[in-house]
Amino acid sequence: MTGRDDGGRRIGGQNGDSGDVDDRSSDSADARLGDGCSLAIISRRYGGTVAVAFGVVVLLVAATGVASYGIAHQTTESERIGDLRTTATVQAEAVGGWHDALRVRTRTLSNAAALQSDNETRIRRFLRNGPTTDSDSVTAVHYVETAGVRGTVAVSTNESVEGGLLARTGPAWRPVVAAANGDDGDDGVVHSERAYDSSDGPALAFASPVPGRDAVLVVVGTVDERRLSGGSTPLTVFGEAGEAVFASDSDIVPETAPESRMDAVTNGTAVTATRGDAVVAYAPVDGTQWVVATAAERDVFARPTRVVGLTAAAILAVTVLSLGAVGLFLTRWTVGPLTRLTRRVRAMEQGDLDADLSTARRDEVGRLYAAVEGMRDRTREQLRQAHEAREATERSRRELQRQNDRLDQFASTLSHDLRNPLTVARGHANLLSAQFDTLAADGVETDALQRHVHKLEGAHDRIESIIEDVLTLTREGASVEETERVHLGDVARDAWANVDSKDASIVVAESRPIEADRSRLLRAFENLFRNAIDHVGEEATVELGTLSDGFYVADDGPGIPEDAVDDIFEYGHTDSEGGTGLGLSIVKTIAEAHGWRLYVDTTYEDGAMFVFADVFDRDDHGWEASAFEWATTDDD
Repeated sequence: MTGRDDGGRRIGGQNGDSGDVDDRSSDSADARLGDGCSLAIISRRYGGTVAVAFGVVVLLVAATGVASYGIAHQTTESERIGDLRTTATVQAEAVGGWHDALRVRTRTLSNAAALQSDNETRIRRFLRNGPTTDSDSVTAVHYVETAGVRGTVAVSTNESVEGGLLARTGPAWRPVVAAANGDDGDDGVVHSERAYDSSDGPALAFASPVPGRDAVLVVVGTVDERRLSGGSTPLTVFGEAGEAVFASDSDIVPETAPESRMDAVTNGTAVTATRGDAVVAYAPVDGTQWVVATAAERDVFARPTRVVGLTAAAILAVTVLSLGAVGLFLTRWTVGPLTRLTRRVRAMEQGDLDADLSTARRDEVGRLYAAVEGMRDRTREQLRQAHEAREATERSRRELQRQNDRLDQFASTLSHDLRNPLTVARGHANLLSAQFDTLAADGVETDALQRHVHKLEGAHDRIESIIEDVLTLTREGASVEETERVHLGDVARDAWANVDSKDASIVVAESRPIEADRSRLLRAFENLFRNAIDHVGEEATVELGTLSDGFYVADDGPGIPEDAVDDIFEYGHTDSEGGTGLGLSIVKTIAEAHGWRLYVDTTYEDGAMFVFADVFDRDDHGWEASAFEWATTDDD
């Protein structure tokens, strides 16, 4: 319930929320009104439209810059990561080549004939004259005799270790010698699992047993990180267990490789992983269980992107300032003239075709003024011509109507005035015929006189036919105003029944519905059928069929001579003794009243063919005359 407080203000009880609802409805209506006003201002003010257009352009430029920055960042990072994987693959190939070269050299040297002799001088000469001088990677070669318990370095390219015990002089390659002595390696060559420090830098020992001797040949190769890595990124090689075989001094490469990465690369796939602020690439070394790892800081990837971002921001700022200046200038330069032109065009809309459309501008705005002025002048001239044409058309229509009325009156009068004496003449002819019949019954010879009476009756019939044809020409020539859906075959059969077909026959080869005045179409068919029977004979065959844009009526007669084709539709043209020469003229008149074309197909070789064209509309497919059926769906 509601009431009033002491101050006379209305307070709410049960319906106390109505005030809030009204306020919200009012706010919503105000918001819609504000949006509508904003759109109206933009749509009706060229300056507002230009401002909105420039704002949209600025937003598009900004969005394009942001999108370009994002794409450049993503593309650059993706390309750099791909380059890092490629670098790791190249480094893996270099390490693999270094590894294979040392294995081949070790196996080749261990199988040399010089090492299979008992002459240490010969072995020493062989080792010191070749293996360490023709390779940058080989720093020392040791011939270790393993017959003793401890093993002795019998011959070495390093004189300081020659003759020493293996345990003292070569602790780093002692496990390799033991493995080679046991022939545990592939092709008899084994190498140490980790690089060790030597006087020439990190080194790796390769060992192979000497055939036929209790000896192992040890080849020491240095690990030149700069040469193997190409000097671009750090290089670390991990073994099968993930421990570093030899490691880079860089701290961005991990000391051990993750097991998942080792599994991926040992399957032949180069992969990358993020490690803090760096990206690490792993690549397998073919023919080994080693994995090469190289890394680069993410900051290196971001430098080109930052340059692109700064460039895009600068371009955006310059674009916004330039667009603002250009927009202000164009607005002031175009809004004023267009506003004036709008006022003058509105005056022209209200009928003032003498509005001043002159301007001193010679640019596009000036040409627009000139175009509007030319349009105004042409419109004025067209209005004048249309007015004159309308008056002329109206005069012609009235004159044509008067002529049609006179022609119809003339035809009716002619028909009435001719039929009255014709009826009298026909009556007298009948009386004469009856008298001659009486005389003939009394035995008087009247055959000669009867022939004259028959000729007289034939003349009367011809006069009657001429009267009917004249009436048809005057009345059937009017345009068809109302049509109905009729079937060609049905109308043709009705027309055939109306004519004296004698022994002739009609064949309806193909039929379909059309829009036509049935009575006029019936009359046209009757005249065509009579024409065919008169010219072909009593046993003529007439055929009706359809075409893509109409239909045809053909007979099996001798056809129409080429020199007569252009004249057969003329009034009075006939080559028949009893014809009026109006039958085909009537057919053409009826066709033209429907808006059709009628012509003779001179290419038809089996007789005469009359073609009715432009009968069907383009979208009138005549489906109801076919087996086509409309299908209904649940949505109908």
